[in-house]
Amino acid sequence: MKKIFNSIILYAGLFIAFILVLSCLQLYENANRLFGSKSSDSNYWLTFSKKITPDNIGRKELLGFNENDIAKLKQWEEVKSIYPFSANEFKASANGGDFIPFYTDLYFEGVDIKAIDVPLTEEDFQVKGDEIPIIISREYLNLYNYGFALNQGLPQISEDFAKKIEVNINIVVNKENKSYKGRMVGLSDRIHSVLIPKKFLDSLNLVAKPELAHQLKIYNRVLVQVKDSGDEGLITKMKENNYESNQESLRSAKIKSKLFLVLKVIAVLGIFIFALCLYIIVSFIKIRFLEKQEEVSIKNSLGYSPKKMVSDISRTFSINLMIVLILSLGLLAVGQYFLAKSGVSNGLLSFYINPLLWMAIIIIPILVYFFVKELIYRWLIRSWKI
Repeated sequence: MKKIFNSIILYAGLFIAFILVLSCLQLYENANRLFGSKSSDSNYWLTFSKKITPDNIGRKELLGFNENDIAKLKQWEEVKSIYPFSANEFKASANGGDFIPFYTDLYFEGVDIKAIDVPLTEEDFQVKGDEIPIIISREYLNLYNYGFALNQGLPQISEDFAKKIEVNINIVVNKENKSYKGRMVGLSDRIHSVLIPKKFLDSLNLVAKPELAHQLKIYNRVLVQVKDSGDEGLITKMKENNYESNQESLRSAKIKSKLFLVLKVIAVLGIFIFALCLYIIVSFIKIRFLEKQEEVSIKNSLGYSPKKMVSDISRTFSINLMIVLILSLGLLAVGQYFLAKSGVSNGLLSFYINPLLWMAIIIIPILVYFFVKELIYRWLIRSWKI
């Protein structure tokens, strides 16, 4: 009765250990599906800027990104591509005329058309005559509609209507006023800025400050395409280099890193329980041999191989281990199915556990079989001097 009770406790401990370790592996995959994973096919966009400190405040050469900074960024394995922003070096303003009576100073930025999430070609996005195509952040339009227009009694503007509105843009270059018509051609969810064609912006900058042609280029910000915005290595490198990005973009990274930390702790706990169970198993088998020392000695004198006897015990234990693994994976598969059906998964999780986990049914018992057999046999040979 005592042996049965000990066996139940032993295999219950193994069952808990397998559930903990295998659950961590499956939860790791689930977390990658929910928060995004590092993949050569994945594309995440972050805007990097340097953190303002008392040492670099007001100093563009320290606060901006030079060619060396960009070259180093390109060497980061987490980074796929980099697109520096050009910023206006001249004064600009806009007004809405009689239709929308407003006046505001403006800033412009330009970036490679390949980095803009608006379906436009270079032909579409270029200055024609006195008309400047403009792309603004969708957040800016929302800010006007829901924050400014409602409070000031101004008409709200739909996206389609906004594309039909022309605003007057005034640019001052070398004390010369230039007037253009600005027309919005798209809204960006990726870039929070006012974008105009980069070539046009760069050409005006050179007219305003010809000395820029002979100076090292310094970019206020850079748009970075990465494999995984939640990569802990990427976050660490950003901190080391004093780079900042949109905190909302990095929120999933923080949640993901904390979740993975918890999973690691649980996995370590599961491995510890498994190692403890393995130790108990070895001790359990040794006790069985001690209890049957006389029987084993007689069998040995009759020609039974000690190695064969140990092998038989190890095989029995490995088969029991396989049964425990099947039960553990079965329970895990049921849990995964209901988790995938729940609202938490948001349709992103698979109904099935990772197929590779089923290989544990074969691999773990085989490894444990050889481990236990060799360990017990060596102990037997050494202690009984067979």
